[in-house]
Amino acid sequence: MLADALTAIGLILTAFGAGIAARSVILKEDDAIHIGVARWAGETREEDLALPTVQNLLRSSRSARLGLWMVVAGTVLQVMPIAARLAQPML
Repeated sequence: MLADALTAIGLILTAFGAGIAARSVILKEDDAIHIGVARWAGETREEDLALPTVQNLLRSSRSARLGLWMVVAGTVLQVMPIAARLAQPML
């Protein structure tokens, strides 16, 4: 029972940590333009968004978020049977 409780706590911490990391890798389009564009690149925001450097930054941000949210989902799936086992003696 103690082992299940510690495992559940560890998985919950993993899920929260992945969630925090996923939120931190969100890169807004304007931020990607500011990071990835030379000051004299495009005339408009749309031109700047089409630049390969900006597209690469946005693609990396989306991939990182997706991967971390998959870690959260996997952790939740692992915690569910442990939570059910821990709740059984209470019923």
